[in-house]
Amino acid sequence: MPSAIIALALTSFALGTAELVPNGLLPLISSDLGVPVPLAGWVTTSFALGAMIGGPLVAAATLQLPRKPLVIGLTAIFLVANAVTALGGSLPVIAASRALAGAMLGGFLGTAITVARSLVAPSRQATAIAVVFTGFTVSNVVGVPIGNVAGRIAGWGAAFWVVAALAAVGAAAMWALLPADAQEGAEPSQEARFGVLLSGRLWLGLLTIALGYGGLFVVHTYIAPFLTSVTGAPDGSVTWLLLLFGAGLIAGNALGGRYADRSVVRTVVVILAGLVVALLALWALGSSLAAAVVLLVLLGATGFGMVPPLQSYVLHLAGTASSLVSALAAAAFNFGVALGSGLGGLVLTRGQDYPALALVGAATTALGLIAFLVTHHRHRSRPRASDHRVPQPA
Repeated sequence: MPSAIIALALTSFALGTAELVPNGLLPLISSDLGVPVPLAGWVTTSFALGAMIGGPLVAAATLQLPRKPLVIGLTAIFLVANAVTALGGSLPVIAASRALAGAMLGGFLGTAITVARSLVAPSRQATAIAVVFTGFTVSNVVGVPIGNVAGRIAGWGAAFWVVAALAAVGAAAMWALLPADAQEGAEPSQEARFGVLLSGRLWLGLLTIALGYGGLFVVHTYIAPFLTSVTGAPDGSVTWLLLLFGAGLIAGNALGGRYADRSVVRTVVVILAGLVVALLALWALGSSLAAAVVLLVLLGATGFGMVPPLQSYVLHLAGTASSLVSALAAAAFNFGVALGSGLGGLVLTRGQDYPALALVGAATTALGLIAFLVTHHRHRSRPRASDHRVPQPA
């Protein structure tokens, strides 16, 4: 795999840490800001909304800019936003800075995915996407636990200083390793870029992403209080239990990319169905520590294993490798995070217990699976796995 793609993955490591590190610190953030846990969940929700809305806008506004300085510039703004979060003393300031950081993440991913695809042969494109997202998965095993430990020792704001430092390392790696002409001239014409937005099947594919991925975050946003209140895990063990979730992410992301290069459709169906089963099992068995340990691995593997195949499938539906389409896919994933965390907060504010989150999550992902089957049934041409790769733009 080209070293330039590794540099992109290193930066996505910082971005992935930023997205998920608050979930293990929500009780601390809630206590420090003097707000209920469901309201503190907006620290996650605002980031996702920023990526969902701001990401495609950033991608659309920067289509003509050189790719290398663009990804470095987006990372620099992301770094500053996390510094503001670390210093913020009120929920509105923190939510605003998190939304800005999310917008930079969305814009970065839209560009990074198309750059990564342009650096490899067509038979390796889903794997290249998986490598970029490996930064996100590894961040759950390394970055998020480090951020959680820092947050518990030095206050939750320290976690975001860790993120800012990681972003600086990623920016330096991209400056050193990305070719100066990365994906130069690869964007399709303006008509092709924006005409694809009229495709109904593209929006059905994006709906699949939002619902399928959102089901995971109904639970994951509130995983810390779930583990302490339902499973009975000691508060100090939450960080280490999240390592199991992270291990599942790494395995699922790698396998999702590998099998998507063989059959995107089959991979998506298996993974979405597996996530539904895992969430239902958590609802039924979440009070058992032994069961929770196994299910955390399965939730990580299925939840993040869907990312490479669904990203590839949306690009196939669009018929173009534009960074705008990639940014829309990233926005759909982040809309799923916002949807899931919002649904989870609604469930809790309505007086339901934490196990109900898993049941609502399973129903949400099941709707995503149905949306995918409908999309494929209406628009299938019975392609081989290789047919799900968008040709490299001229």
